[in-house]
Amino acid sequence: MLGRCYVVLLGLPALVACSNVLGYDELSFEDAGSSGTGGFAVGGTGAGGGASGGASSGGASSGGASSGGASSGGASSADPFAAQRQACVDTINQLRATKSLPPLQRWTDGENCADLQATDDNKTGKAHGAWSSKKFGCDGGSGQNECLGGGITGCLNSMWNEKDKAGCAGCDQCTGPGGCTGCDFYGSQTGDVCGHYVNMSAKWFTKVACGFSSAGSWAVQNYK
Repeated sequence: MLGRCYVVLLGLPALVACSNVLGYDELSFEDAGSSGTGGFAVGGTGAGGGASGGASSGGASSGGASSGGASSGGASSADPFAAQRQACVDTINQLRATKSLPPLQRWTDGENCADLQATDDNKTGKAHGAWSSKKFGCDGGSGQNECLGGGITGCLNSMWNEKDKAGCAGCDQCTGPGGCTGCDFYGSQTGDVCGHYVNMSAKWFTKVACGFSSAGSWAVQNYK
């Protein structure tokens, strides 16, 4: 299906065109370096679901978990999303390993917040709405990607594949959020949106919380 992709940078939402993606819609940045009155993040236009990007606030981890992802506490056996959370972290770290990047730790303390945000966004139909407005007053990290339906693995792979776009050729050299030379984060210069990949491959993030909606099939990944 075709998906919509959005990005939020410094509180300003923007919509960009998405290529064929499985349920990924938007990118959110809290402290990225560029602003703009409506620039988009990674993704593409269309009538389907999308992924929501992310923001970064920290440095890269030098150590960490195996490619499967570290757990900082483990999910409760009563957690209905336990398997999906671990699959989310594992997939992100497996993809990062293909670039020899250190794995992100599973941020279990941030999962309840991520669930609240995913559920609220799903109900309102507004990707990154709860994250950008800090609606629940919880720690959502510095960046967020959001999947608007579909399987989590397919969504994450679609985000990661932004690296293959011509306008994203320089993204691996970025040293901070918001893109860099040869990495069109919002797609405003080349039409190739790279933001989701930048968030997933960021060297300045050390952990990720995967949250899932109890009101539908939306899911968020909060990076910190």
